[in-house]
Amino acid sequence: MRIIPSEISSNTRSRAERSVFAALKAIPDDQSVALHTVHLPRHHKKRVGEIDFVVIMPDLLLFIEVKGGRVHQRDGKWYYGPPGREDGPKESPFAQASGGMHEFEREIGALVGDLRDHGVPSGYLVITPDVDLQRTTEFEPQQYLGATAYDGGRGLAQGIERATRFWLSRNRWARTPVPASQRKKILEAIRPDFDLVPNLQSKLTHLDVAFERLTNEQLDRLDELESNPRLIWTGGAGTGKTFLAAEAARRKSAHGSVLFTCASTTLATHMGRILTDDAITVLPFDRLDEVKGRGFDHLIVDEAQDLMTVESLDVLEALVPGGLAEGRWIFMLDQNNQVLNPDAYDPDAWEYVRSLGLVYGPMKRNCRNTVQIVKQVRSYTGADLGVASAGEGEPVRFVDVHDTQEEAALLDDYVNELVGEGVSPRDITLLSASGDWETSSARLSQRASKIERFTDVVGTDRTKHRLTWSSVSDFKGHENHVVCLIDLEPEHLEGRLDALYVACTRARAQLWVALRPGTRSILTDLGVAVLTREGHLK
Repeated sequence: MRIIPSEISSNTRSRAERSVFAALKAIPDDQSVALHTVHLPRHHKKRVGEIDFVVIMPDLLLFIEVKGGRVHQRDGKWYYGPPGREDGPKESPFAQASGGMHEFEREIGALVGDLRDHGVPSGYLVITPDVDLQRTTEFEPQQYLGATAYDGGRGLAQGIERATRFWLSRNRWARTPVPASQRKKILEAIRPDFDLVPNLQSKLTHLDVAFERLTNEQLDRLDELESNPRLIWTGGAGTGKTFLAAEAARRKSAHGSVLFTCASTTLATHMGRILTDDAITVLPFDRLDEVKGRGFDHLIVDEAQDLMTVESLDVLEALVPGGLAEGRWIFMLDQNNQVLNPDAYDPDAWEYVRSLGLVYGPMKRNCRNTVQIVKQVRSYTGADLGVASAGEGEPVRFVDVHDTQEEAALLDDYVNELVGEGVSPRDITLLSASGDWETSSARLSQRASKIERFTDVVGTDRTKHRLTWSSVSDFKGHENHVVCLIDLEPEHLEGRLDALYVACTRARAQLWVALRPGTRSILTDLGVAVLTREGHLK
């Protein structure tokens, strides 16, 4: 049976869920699809509900609740866990399964239409892989699979068949088999709207409960992990490459040691805080000497375009058993940087890597930037950032400044405006094109004494609501809700379109750009050059 995700995350600590995951995957069924850990954004009793497994079959939509370890009932109440460390009293697993099923039906019905109107039957199955529960009036035998019948997973297929027959007799309005097109609609509705994961910033700061929707395209990329030992994923800024690289590392860590590396020290620091599994080693490329002589079962390289040289590949080659030709690895690559900064990579190195791995991309969904930011970056660089799926936002703001002092004053005005609208200063990053704090306009800001250097706070438990300041290079691979590009002189745009590209694509929602004398005319020339290159002007 196909299961999404194709490999269970190392974050799943439940042995029982891991067992059911493996057992579902082993069932010889090419028509059904199972989804693991489906979150419900709204639940009538809980802030966030969760269903362990949802199985979309031709004859039934089956919801599976898994309870590992000791489960027992006392005085009509349910308890979980060993004696002395019991968790409860709580709802029975059957009430949990029934509640999750009905919440799901309501949520999915709002997206694809009422399931009953479409003749789609549903039901639930409770599995306790470690114990056998005594029969009560709360459930029928067909709704339950205990340790004996489960038999380490060997009895799961039979248990599902028995549950299917039982629930079809209770869903007399069902029209089965459910058409493949209808099942596909249900699957596509679940994936973006229910499969929710914390975004990277919230994991770093532990402040937000913001969530990123996984697009179907991204989920397909993760599902490719199992069958392809060497993958190259390409996509522009904002298409989720770093998120996918992190999730790939987690999944691969369940099957051996993982080395996660990138050129950026700050990005490696960031990822080291997120990827805490003992099987994962996170190091920036310039510190790989620390693991010289070791071999890793899996290699994941983020922002690989920054390491696309023969010398860099030689270093990576030595860290993978079988080398790059036969080892297991994933390279995440932004093809735009190759075009915008061709001197930074070796075409021969790229051709070598491309000949060894399966290339997917470019990914087309931009999950970070608003429509306005995507269009603005494309107009000056010609870069393909994909289709903006973050939605509409404010137009990019360009302000002309005569000198550093005026730039600082206008920057303060803008930040004060944002704060007045309820935006926290911590959601605002000042990106310096010069990268020199001593000469930056930020030093003349009214808030200068409370501005934090990004390199000092990345990877820490940052709790203060303060602006951050960073060079463009140090902020590569990162993002914030609002980005102010400052200290931008004409010479910063000469032959360095990659810097402009990186700076502008760091903003999730709003981008503010201060233009020093002469800079606007260069941006205009860049726009004309893009139109000419694309054949819109002659």
